[in-house]
Amino acid sequence: MDLTTQIIKHVLDSRFETVPKKAIERAKLSILDTLASAIGGSSDPIAHFARHLGALSGGKPDCTVWVSGEKLPACLVSLVNATTARSLDFDETYELCINGCHASAYDVPPALALAERDPSITGRELLSAVATAIDLHVRLARSVTANSINTGRDNMVAVWGATAVSTKLLRLDEEKTQNAFGIAYAHAAGEFQMYEEGAHTVSLQQGLRARSGLESALSAMVGFNGPREPFFGKYGFYKAFETNYDLGLLMGKLGDDYVNASISFKPWPSCKCTHPGIDGLLQLREKHNFTGEDIVSIELGLNHLAESLVVQPRDQKWGPKDPVVARFSLPYVISVAAQHGRVAISDFRPEALEDPAVGRIMAVTKIEVDPEIDRTHGLHQNSPTTVSVKLKGGAEHFIRIDKPFGHPDNRPRSPMACANSRLAPKCRCCHSPIYSSS
Repeated sequence: MDLTTQIIKHVLDSRFETVPKKAIERAKLSILDTLASAIGGSSDPIAHFARHLGALSGGKPDCTVWVSGEKLPACLVSLVNATTARSLDFDETYELCINGCHASAYDVPPALALAERDPSITGRELLSAVATAIDLHVRLARSVTANSINTGRDNMVAVWGATAVSTKLLRLDEEKTQNAFGIAYAHAAGEFQMYEEGAHTVSLQQGLRARSGLESALSAMVGFNGPREPFFGKYGFYKAFETNYDLGLLMGKLGDDYVNASISFKPWPSCKCTHPGIDGLLQLREKHNFTGEDIVSIELGLNHLAESLVVQPRDQKWGPKDPVVARFSLPYVISVAAQHGRVAISDFRPEALEDPAVGRIMAVTKIEVDPEIDRTHGLHQNSPTTVSVKLKGGAEHFIRIDKPFGHPDNRPRSPMACANSRLAPKCRCCHSPIYSSS
């Protein structure tokens, strides 16, 4: 059996009973995380733009735009809701690979749109479809071993996650599912220039791929065919676009080990590359009981790839004027954390970007490539980060963070397992209770 057929059959054959329990439980959290991210981002200008775009496009009002309640066709609702879920850059991500992967907020919106449109879809079908789609999405993303910062191609595989969840919930047969995956290849896109310029397409591209995945499945359902070998054909994805790839990371233990269970939560609404620095600064601040006014200087070290994403270009990242740029600015979020003891949604509103106290700390913040980190962890965007803080009076404090809060090995525990918040520890990012399932 060829590899593409193996992938198709895996998507078709997965069932609630065959998907590991931890993958099903993680799919539930992915749905909650996507909804929460969209609720939080619903008043952001990007979300307003997405809703306006949906309203202009119009069509059969059979699915709901989250929060606002407008009714639109399933494809447009997928676009609007996925864009909104990414608008704050607060949605969960997979970070255990060279390139990050925001799978959940691509794949959950079309799943919920189809489940709303078709009441016969059961909760078990929904959860197994979401778990399977995110697993495949992450596998495709991690199989690419060239860094998108160097190639300029960003997460082109995202369309296939949304296609997988759509084909399962539309209950397509093997022939139509294979056509849907081939059609999706015509939709595959992803570019890194949006990060370089801090463009709104950081969020919009997520909506576009969510819509494209569902459209690909619907196109196959009505009779369109597509190439049979979108992945490994003569001009398939891995020949035409990503020739550096690891087949084992795509196919290894497919159907047995669901890697969606290793997705990271994002405790702060900013690029995941900034989280080691935020975590380190907040730990130092809490341990040594200093405030922003006490800081003389801050120095951070990280690898070259992360530096090129969240430190460069320096004229934009020191004193960002746009919320999207601010979410990808390590000096800004570090200065916010130092001044306020947290990094929150409100810190990316236009008026917050003009905070003089945060600006003072940015002016004394220095960020450079750490040669040792670059040597040992040079291939990953989410770099370990060192944080050094010098205070008035001469005290200096240092910490290195390799796995920040939210990482699969250092993540918040389930808030659904314990009802007694008085016994729970406090979250470092927002000081709300963290509940333990252990």
